[in-house]
Amino acid sequence: MTQCPNDPMTKKMIKNYLKIAWRNLARHKLYSFINIGGLGVGMAVSFMLLLYVYNEFSFDKMYKDQDLIYQVWRNQPSNGDIRSTNSMSVPVADAIRKNYPEIALTARTNWGNEYLFSYKDNALKITMLSADPSLLDIFSFEFVQGSKSDAFKDVSSVVLTQSTAKAIFGNTDPMGKMVKINNTRSAKVTGILKDMPENSSMKFSAMGSWAMLEADEPWIKTSGWGNFSFQTYVKVKSGTNLSKLNSKLAGLVAKYNSQDKENKLFLYQFSKQHLFTEFKNGVSTGGGAIEYVRLFMFLAIGILLIACINFMNLSTARSQTRAREVGVRKVVGARRVSIIQQFMGESLLMCVISFGLALALTALILPYFNGLIAKNLTIPYRLPFFWIAGTGVTVITGIIAGSYPALFLSSFKPVKVLKGINKAGKATLRPRQILVIVQFSFATCLILSTILIYKQLNFIKNRPAGYDKNGLVEVPLDGRLYNEFESFRRDAIASGAITEAVSTSNTITGNGGASWGIKWPGQLPGEDKLPIEQMVANYHFTKTFGLEMAMGRDFDSTRPSDTTAILLNEAAVKMMRLKEPLGAVVNWQGADRTVVGVLKNYIVNSPSEPAKPLIVGNVKGWAGMAGVRLNKALSVSNALDKLSAVYKKYNPDYPFNYKFVDEEYSKKFHTEQLLGTLSNSFTVLAIVLSCLGLFGLASFAAEQRRKEIGIRKVLGATTANLWLNLSKEFVQLVIIAFIIGGAVSWRFMDQWLHNYTYRTDISPWVFVATIVISLAVTLLTVSGQAIKAALSNPVKSLRSE
Repeated sequence: MTQCPNDPMTKKMIKNYLKIAWRNLARHKLYSFINIGGLGVGMAVSFMLLLYVYNEFSFDKMYKDQDLIYQVWRNQPSNGDIRSTNSMSVPVADAIRKNYPEIALTARTNWGNEYLFSYKDNALKITMLSADPSLLDIFSFEFVQGSKSDAFKDVSSVVLTQSTAKAIFGNTDPMGKMVKINNTRSAKVTGILKDMPENSSMKFSAMGSWAMLEADEPWIKTSGWGNFSFQTYVKVKSGTNLSKLNSKLAGLVAKYNSQDKENKLFLYQFSKQHLFTEFKNGVSTGGGAIEYVRLFMFLAIGILLIACINFMNLSTARSQTRAREVGVRKVVGARRVSIIQQFMGESLLMCVISFGLALALTALILPYFNGLIAKNLTIPYRLPFFWIAGTGVTVITGIIAGSYPALFLSSFKPVKVLKGINKAGKATLRPRQILVIVQFSFATCLILSTILIYKQLNFIKNRPAGYDKNGLVEVPLDGRLYNEFESFRRDAIASGAITEAVSTSNTITGNGGASWGIKWPGQLPGEDKLPIEQMVANYHFTKTFGLEMAMGRDFDSTRPSDTTAILLNEAAVKMMRLKEPLGAVVNWQGADRTVVGVLKNYIVNSPSEPAKPLIVGNVKGWAGMAGVRLNKALSVSNALDKLSAVYKKYNPDYPFNYKFVDEEYSKKFHTEQLLGTLSNSFTVLAIVLSCLGLFGLASFAAEQRRKEIGIRKVLGATTANLWLNLSKEFVQLVIIAFIIGGAVSWRFMDQWLHNYTYRTDISPWVFVATIVISLAVTLLTVSGQAIKAALSNPVKSLRSE
């Protein structure tokens, strides 16, 4: 007979179930706290990780027709490999639009440069993107004021984001206001855009027209096919066959530049670029940031799983206390299905409470998590999907976590239970042992991975940079500093703030792009197509940065001929096979240059990669950065104050911005440091949650073996004997888990380490440390229950009930 949910008896039964569930929670406060707390913490951490995963998967997917938006990329042969990059030459956009009817729109942009925006007495340095007006048609940016049709009608027009407009104009209406850009150009505010969302790759504070960029930098208008310094976006027509279009695009550069048959163009979907950034031999491998997203998904599922396992183990550990209740209910006519419903209901009730706790913990911990991953994740309370997903996770967790206890407890035989002879036996113990092995296998993976991540991090951090990072500061050459650098340098040295300075084309911690078409003595056919890293610096280069010379000298201001001199690093000398590099003539940037010195290799890009060939030239007009060596005789703050005063003498309207080179260099390890920190945090969490499960199993085992322990004590067994006897089975479980987890972790970490040219090895001590940690944690967790059981009065456990 089926009961109706509205039937009074059914309502009364449900009410009784809830009463029983609540009384059980209140009666066993410690177990309830551990159960709900463990599940709540596990759910909270899983929610945070899944928020990150959701954010990453939604990256760049906020634009209308985002499936039709692509960026133009190119493949270029490089040292026996093919390098894929999205840097593009100016003429590409027009050529694509004219030659391929499948393309609906094209737009050129630069990479976004910093400009000083001034309005009355307020000055602010912001990033401005220069772009063709068609970019507003490709990307559906939301205008708060103005419209895309009126945004760039005039060359001197600029569009601001909401936050930038607020920072510059305050509460004044910015529309139609005139701003000064770099104190050289006046521009009119013609539109206000809604701020770019966090999960957008398009990061800028202002947008200016491409026409304004060309007017301010006329060389761009005549920039040819060989200068790959910009970006090109396209919107294809619906139904376009991308494979066919890419096959036609491949030969576009060669069609217009017969000297360049190496660069092959192709379109790559814009919304995929954030996650799938890894290319090998010109083809996307499906790797990149997605690997870390998958890792976070694995961690989220794993942590939620071990939290569920704890629930199962702790629930079954209390089986003896619930056995009589089940027996009595069966005797008075309760069916097994109703008992299962009751225990599943209790499980779901605890999950609902845990879900509430998880939300509170997520809100509490999320700011710290955001700080770690450098994002601004928020809990989307207003999204129905969030509540649907949260409810789904809660119900599924409740069913998974409560299924085994419900089936186990409902299987008790009432006659045996009421006689006090119910024994679960090994058959019921084994599933819980398997669950503990699963938990500790996961924890072992995390312990091993964390140790290896930190080992690799220390390995590459301790690799010599090749220059002295301490006390080194970089300042952008803004305003008058660009043309009056030498005067600024002399004044800064005279003030005592610094000991030396040099102007460079870019930061010492990153490359300034690569150049090709370079010619050198003994060059083999085709080698002029090899890209070589490049940097421009003036005099005092090696002294300022503390670089070491392998041979030769630095640029010398007393030698007029050094305006056509270059420095090579050791990797470049090796690639060019120059037996006598000093005095060799190398054609670079369209002119013959004489090698006057060879630099020892220093780290330019990633510390985990070998040094790439590098040319350092002494060319005017490329300067954009000043490297400054602070005076060690002064405190850092004092030296910076003095340097700021000199800077303000030359640029009173510009903010004194600077970056410490050692801090910029440390950003090269950001991924490894983040991975290490997160792994460390999740390892501790996994160990704690696993210990809760172990605690539950130890409690269950001690309860099941209480008569055995009583008999052993009567026969003379010591507390130490009993502790060892109870603990050894858990040690065996942990060893099995270590073997499984160690094998899995070794395989994946070995693959991870092979991503690095310079990498640490997987030493035996890593495995020794892991098993020691696992065993120590196990014994500490189990010992409490084991000693408690060993110290119990045998009379109580052996008396007839």
